[in-house]
Amino acid sequence: MDLIDKLKILNDTDRAILFAVRDNKSYLDEISEASGINLTSLSNSSRKLMELGLIKTMHKVDISYRLTETGRRYAQSGLPEYIVGKFISETGKASFNNIKVQGLDQKEINAALGILKKIKAIRYDNDAIKIDKEILSKIEQKSSLLNRTKDYDDLDQEELSEFMNRKLIEREEKTRTLIETTEEGRKAYNLKELSTNKVDNLTPDVIKNWENIEFREYQLDSKPPMPVYGKKHITKCFISRIRDILVSMGFSEMQSGYVEAAFWNFDVMMFRQDHPDRDIQDTLYVEGGKADIKKDLISSVKKVYETGFSDGRYNKSLGYGLRFDEKKSYQLIMRGHTTATTFRYIADVISKDKDKPYKFFSVSKVFRNETPDATHLPEFYQIEGVVYDDDLSVADLISYSKEFYKRMGIENIRFKPTYNPYTEPSLEIQAYSTELDRWIEVGNSGVFRQETLAPFGIKKNIIAWGFGLDRMLALILGLSDIRVLYGAFSDIDILRSVPTNKIFKGLD
Repeated sequence: MDLIDKLKILNDTDRAILFAVRDNKSYLDEISEASGINLTSLSNSSRKLMELGLIKTMHKVDISYRLTETGRRYAQSGLPEYIVGKFISETGKASFNNIKVQGLDQKEINAALGILKKIKAIRYDNDAIKIDKEILSKIEQKSSLLNRTKDYDDLDQEELSEFMNRKLIEREEKTRTLIETTEEGRKAYNLKELSTNKVDNLTPDVIKNWENIEFREYQLDSKPPMPVYGKKHITKCFISRIRDILVSMGFSEMQSGYVEAAFWNFDVMMFRQDHPDRDIQDTLYVEGGKADIKKDLISSVKKVYETGFSDGRYNKSLGYGLRFDEKKSYQLIMRGHTTATTFRYIADVISKDKDKPYKFFSVSKVFRNETPDATHLPEFYQIEGVVYDDDLSVADLISYSKEFYKRMGIENIRFKPTYNPYTEPSLEIQAYSTELDRWIEVGNSGVFRQETLAPFGIKKNIIAWGFGLDRMLALILGLSDIRVLYGAFSDIDILRSVPTNKIFKGLD
């Protein structure tokens, strides 16, 4: 089809795009705002113009940061640690029992005291709490950061990461389409066929006066581009590769369902029953039904939770010293991590033959009440691994992790000490993303605390990890946003165009 024939089949929206980018590149949303044409119509026309070879498009991701609802509240009132610190400073006789601050609930007060204690801002003086006013001044300056800036791009990385981890600031990404004419598209501006007004839609007036109207031609012999054949989803291919690697490392696969009891997801792992991860803001609860759990197992976990345990050697725990509510154990949830599966296998397999070594893995979905962004999804895959043997240590944990990532083609990783309720010590695993230009978390790992194993009579160490499959796949494919792989946000061109062997490039 020559250029004139192409111009004959353009409608008003197609021409509006060409005229908008005549002298410069333009964003599709800016063209929509200037012309009054809705973005959907412009998107459809841009695809048509691109297939005709008259324009080319590029996608740009604009990243901004904004306050969450909690962040907006703290921007007005101040961070909880500042409010509590100010209360302690002003009263002079504060104790843990008499701190009551308007606007903060008890959880926020306890969290604030924990932060103040961690940064050594408070000390005890005859049962009264005293605060270091110099540190309090620094907290005040930090508190003002939430109310100081507009887009929060000027915060340093450490401050930004802290506020994001505390869910006071959230990252917002907006993908914009940039339009530019091709060489052939630029030639069109010199042809009268581009500016000729032609009618697209039939109306009563058009039908009455059809003799004086020039109608746009339709290209009836064109065919839309179609893929030659179907193929497996990239993720399915990736899962197959992961299974092959873990089986080659001597692991056997575990299986369990998506709907899980809160007991296996939280209680047996020694999550406090008032832990924030159990709130509906993070966990997806299933209405109706009740989990079937052995009462003697719940009793064993309850005893360790409330009063601790002692194995008669050097391992001893005092527990949480809090009341354990058995009713919460029977609640059904969409499992938040595949470690729930691991503890089922600890109960049903490992504890039955404690002298035998075991290595298990699973690759399955988990669910969390997350807001989708470049590195988070409410439904995602987790790679679970667990090793039970004699004399296991953190060194073994690091070695297994490094070996796995090496076989996956990812060697630029690092380990960072972190906190988990069920492992001690615990290590966060990070990999460097060149697309995002920052380190991102790709896994979590640790040595199971003896409190989690005591109900099963296990005295040996167990090491375990949970790797993020989707982030790992994005790193290998060079993607900056994991949303392009799934659902409404998926990019069908990427899913069709990426060769399966790219997933395995350099791995064999």
